[in-house]
Amino acid sequence: MMNVKKIIFLFVALIFSTLSFALQKSTKFVASTGNSVMVGERFRVTYELNANGSGFSAPNFGKLHRLSGPNTSQSSSVEYINGNYHQSVTQIFTYILTASEEGTYMISPASIVVDGETVRSNSLTIKVVKRSGNTAQAGSGNSTASQSGNNMASQKGSTSSNGALSDEDVFLKTIVSNRNPYLGEQIIITNRIYTKVGISNLSMDKSPSYEGFWSKSLSDDKQLKQSRQIIDGQEYIVADISKYALFPQKSGKLTIKPTELKCVAQIQVQNKRRRSRDPFDDFFNDPFFNRNIKNVDVFLSSKEITINVKPLPQEGKPESFTGAVGKFSFNAQLDHDTISTNDALTISVKLSGAGNLELVNPPKIKFPVDFETYDPKISNNIRTGLKGVSGIKKIEYLAIARNPGDFVIKPLEFSYFNPSDKKYHSISAGPYNIKVVKGAGSSGGGVSYSSSAQEDIKYIGKDIHHIKQTDFELLKVNDFLFGSPAYYLAIFVPLALLIVFVLVFRQQQKRKGNVALMKTRKANKIAKSKLLKAEKLMKANDDKEFYNELAQALWGYLSDKFLIPQAELSIENITDILTSRQVDDEITNGFVNALNNIEFARFAPGNAANKMKSIYHESLIAITLAEKALK
Repeated sequence: MMNVKKIIFLFVALIFSTLSFALQKSTKFVASTGNSVMVGERFRVTYELNANGSGFSAPNFGKLHRLSGPNTSQSSSVEYINGNYHQSVTQIFTYILTASEEGTYMISPASIVVDGETVRSNSLTIKVVKRSGNTAQAGSGNSTASQSGNNMASQKGSTSSNGALSDEDVFLKTIVSNRNPYLGEQIIITNRIYTKVGISNLSMDKSPSYEGFWSKSLSDDKQLKQSRQIIDGQEYIVADISKYALFPQKSGKLTIKPTELKCVAQIQVQNKRRRSRDPFDDFFNDPFFNRNIKNVDVFLSSKEITINVKPLPQEGKPESFTGAVGKFSFNAQLDHDTISTNDALTISVKLSGAGNLELVNPPKIKFPVDFETYDPKISNNIRTGLKGVSGIKKIEYLAIARNPGDFVIKPLEFSYFNPSDKKYHSISAGPYNIKVVKGAGSSGGGVSYSSSAQEDIKYIGKDIHHIKQTDFELLKVNDFLFGSPAYYLAIFVPLALLIVFVLVFRQQQKRKGNVALMKTRKANKIAKSKLLKAEKLMKANDDKEFYNELAQALWGYLSDKFLIPQAELSIENITDILTSRQVDDEITNGFVNALNNIEFARFAPGNAANKMKSIYHESLIAITLAEKALK
């Protein structure tokens, strides 16, 4: 009897395993992409399933940057053949990726659940090669925007569909003022972002690399200045992310590495609700009144730029040239032409103009051998602006006359190369005649001087000190610290304090280690700090930044409170999130209305001050009530 049961069990198991194998064999989950792409190029990775699946699990893209995805689509077909019913379903998951470095990258398999069974796709290998200098970027919907009168290198944003970004929505350009400068000539490089959608949380993922250049930042730390610009008939909001003055330090071809930038873009997604025949529904479903916003992480990268640096001409190069390139003025001034021995004199040199002023070596002054000289004191007053680096460089030469007589300091000469006229220019000052007379009491053990560089000369005074003649402090015999109460307190009190410190420190580290708990606890605090900043912007009547800060307070509160990335939050799913936490409908509706009103208020007419106060009060109440309900 037992053998019969075993046979039946094995037979049933064999049937189920056969059916499972047949199911897996008929179910295909295939990953596909191109074999090779260039650095910075956008490319698609597609996962296609020929069944109805759920619980899609994304692959590991490693160092590849995900610009968009998964963007899903589904198609189905029904056939009746000889009375037999047949239905086929196809699900497609699409990602938009890019790579910032050369190499071979492996993309791990994705997985999805079909009829209770987990199905895995194949893995992918993609090779990323160096971008050629004049190769156009591939990718659907990609086009190159241009601007006359500028040397530009551009790299477009992510491309996708179903509510994702297109190439023309947001992109980064690098603008170079001169690609063929002379050695040491100043050029201006600007990293500029163009966008047709709202963006926030800009961060420089990779700082600009200017190997072979001496660089000076021209950007201030204040708010980015925005402007509007028309490109190919499209209006963009434009802002300069960074601006640098570069001075090439060697001739030949120098490479400027790509600048990489991350940001969060807000795009409008289609409302999935079934369309009503009521014309009033169409009116209030208009994006102006009901904006369904989706946050998308965007990675932007500029092109690699080659600068051809020309060497300075040798013809007409003066001996006094020390590397100054630009346009400068020069003058020198002697403070005294008649001094006594052991007195100091100062020659003040002033260089001013635009160019590599901080890199210019000061002209050398040859003092007579009867003068004791010191290193020159150099001070820079450098200004930065939209046109680059300019300013004033002051050099003070200090010397002390040790012997009387009549002396001559030869003329000072300063030379520079002007790239505008491609010529060397020389400016001279002097000579200087100095009369030194023997000073009275010059052997008194000191030095007399008159100069702004007095700190460079030390006064030599008395070098013998008297024996100390004050009373000595006497101690009692056999009065020792060892073994006294103070001795034991000095040992055990620090030990006890150390133990308390270690216990408290471990407790704090344990709390900090729970990142999710710390983030959830601080959600309300962070939101209130953003509300406080929004209140200051409201008082300053800066409505644009006020609404941006207010929106970040509400979105950030939900993201931190529920540990959900902002890119996955939208107005549509806020209600589901708060309802799942058993938050009252009135509080939930208040939170959603606050977000909608912020978007609406940016374009609605009316009294801006009263409108900001009303929405600020509404947002404050929404966060306060939500925090009480979620405790």
